[in-house]
Amino acid sequence: MLDLLSERRVRISYRALMKPILIICLGNPLMRDEGIGIRLASELTAHLAGNPDAEVMDLGTGGISVIHAIAGREKIIFVDCAIMGQTPGLIHRFTPEQVSSRKVRMRYSLHEGDLLNTLELSRSLAQCPDDIVIFGIEPKEIAPGEGLTRELENNVQHYVQTILKDLT
Repeated sequence: MLDLLSERRVRISYRALMKPILIICLGNPLMRDEGIGIRLASELTAHLAGNPDAEVMDLGTGGISVIHAIAGREKIIFVDCAIMGQTPGLIHRFTPEQVSSRKVRMRYSLHEGDLLNTLELSRSLAQCPDDIVIFGIEPKEIAPGEGLTRELENNVQHYVQTILKDLT
């Protein structure tokens, strides 16, 4: 009985420490522009140091770990590379309801799952907040290699400011 009580207290304490807004940055930094989310995680973390309401989490290639990260939050902001057929470097804000997935597994991608399917699973488990925003950034190149293309690297501060505006 004591162990169960202790475990419950740990869970309650963890929930009390969670910040209501979570920015989840996704991507694979070994695949050029696919790593934009991970690059932005460090920038956003620096800008949000000391913010009582928001935190940043680098979830790499995401997958099912997203479900655990978003449970109990009020707002989630996802940041990732998104192939939208736009000009490389364009950032676009949308909600899950405004987009449909046409994800094709890329032979080099380490992504474990489709974000929209993961969110649907989270909803079915009653673990998904209602307020979800996705920032997609159009890549120029997704290929083995480290570092962003110039088109994305030159816009990093623009991306940070655009995402931070969504917190207000």
